[in-house]
Amino acid sequence: MHFPLWLRWYKKPEYRDIKEYSNAISSGRRSLSPEGRNKASIPSQLALDRILDNKTCSPMSLYDFYMYLKHIEFSAENLEFYLWYRNYEIAWAKGGSTPSLSEKEDASYPQTPDSNSSTTDFHAYPAKMEGSGFPQDAEAPEFALGRIANLISTDTKCSTNACSPTFGTRVRSFVSAAADACRSPSDTDCALLNSESGLRAELDAVVKTFLLPGSEKELNIPPAMRELAIHSLQTSSDPRHLKPVADHVYQLLRNCSHRNFVRLGVSNGTFETLCVATTLGIVLTIAGFLCVLLRAFTPHTGAHSRWEAFAPWPMWWLGLSLILSGLRGSCFFLLLFTRRQPLPWERFDDSGSVRSERKGLLRLLSRLMIFDRKLTVKDANLRKLQHKIVIQSLVGGALFASAGVLLFIFLPVWRETVRH
Repeated sequence: MHFPLWLRWYKKPEYRDIKEYSNAISSGRRSLSPEGRNKASIPSQLALDRILDNKTCSPMSLYDFYMYLKHIEFSAENLEFYLWYRNYEIAWAKGGSTPSLSEKEDASYPQTPDSNSSTTDFHAYPAKMEGSGFPQDAEAPEFALGRIANLISTDTKCSTNACSPTFGTRVRSFVSAAADACRSPSDTDCALLNSESGLRAELDAVVKTFLLPGSEKELNIPPAMRELAIHSLQTSSDPRHLKPVADHVYQLLRNCSHRNFVRLGVSNGTFETLCVATTLGIVLTIAGFLCVLLRAFTPHTGAHSRWEAFAPWPMWWLGLSLILSGLRGSCFFLLLFTRRQPLPWERFDDSGSVRSERKGLLRLLSRLMIFDRKLTVKDANLRKLQHKIVIQSLVGGALFASAGVLLFIFLPVWRETVRH
C-alpha cells in the first residue's frame, strides 16, 4: 500500500562514517549496499543525481555538497574525481577518436606485468610521467583541478529565480568555449584540451593525484581495482578503464556521503537552536501533565470538572510538535519566516578557516536563533520538505494531545465521575 508523499512520515537518513564504510568495502568486510530499507528517507527531488546535475539550489547545491565533503566529511576527492571523470568522458567523446600512445610513448612505459604477478609496479608509472616529454606536465595537475574547480564554484549556486544550468550543459559549454577560443597552436590550454597528448597529460596528472598510493588526493578504493586501473592506463587513455573506479566512487557518494549531507542539509537550525527548541517542547509536555494532575487532585479529588482535562491540550500539542520537529532537524519558529541558520559547512570560508573566532559561551550563544544570522532557503523542494516536517509534527502533536485528553477525561478523578 502506497501513501501519498505528503502522508509519508519523514525520517532522517541513517548516518554512516565514510572512513569506516569505505575501509570495510575496500577490505571486503562488506559490499556496496543500497540506501537501505528506508528508501523514502531521501526525497527524489534531492537525489544525488540531481545535485550532481546542479538541479538543486542552496543549501543543497553542488557547491554546498562540495563544501560539506571538504570541511565536514573530509572526502572531497571523491566528488572531484567523479566530476572530472564525467568531464573526461565528454571530452573523449568530443574528440571522436580513440587516442592511443605512440610507439615512443609505449617504449617509455614499463612492460606489461607477468600474468602470474599479483601486483603492479606503482613506481614505474610516475617515472613514465616524469620522462614523458609533455611540456605541460608540471601544469597538468593544476589545469585538471582547475577544470574541476570551474564546475564546483560559487557560480554553481542557483539564483533566486532559477537554478544554474545542469552539469552536462556546463561541461559542454566549457569544452565548446575553450575549443572555439583555440586560434593559436601555441595555446597551452588548447593543446591540453584538444590534442591526444593533452588528454594523455591530463589523465597522467589525475592518476598521479587520485590513484597512485600516497598521492595527494588518494581515493579509498580496493587495491585490486586500483592496480587494474593503473595497469590498464599505462597503455591506453580510454575512460572505460576508469569506469569501475568512477562507479565505486559514485556508490560511496550515493550510499554514504549524500545521505549524510541530506541529513544535515534538511536542518534549518543549528544544533544549539534545535536543542533549545526541543528542550522547550519537553518542558511544555511535562507542564501539560503537571497541569492536568494538579487540576485533578488539588485541592482534592472531584474538585474540578472533567472538561478541565482539556486545559493542557495546547501545551501537549505545541510541546510534542517542537520535539518531533527538532528531532528531525527543523525549527518551527524559523519556518514561520522561511528562514534558516547557516549550516556547518557554510561557516567556513574559501581558505578553510572558520569565520567566527568566538569561543566558549559566546560562540554557543552566537549560534542560537535569536543571535545568529538568517538565510533564505532557496531550494523550493527543500522548503516543501521542511514544511512537510513541521506539518507532520503539528499533526502528531495534535494526536498526542487528543490522546492525552481522552486518557485523563474518563478517569474517576473529576466531579462528574466521583461518587458522592
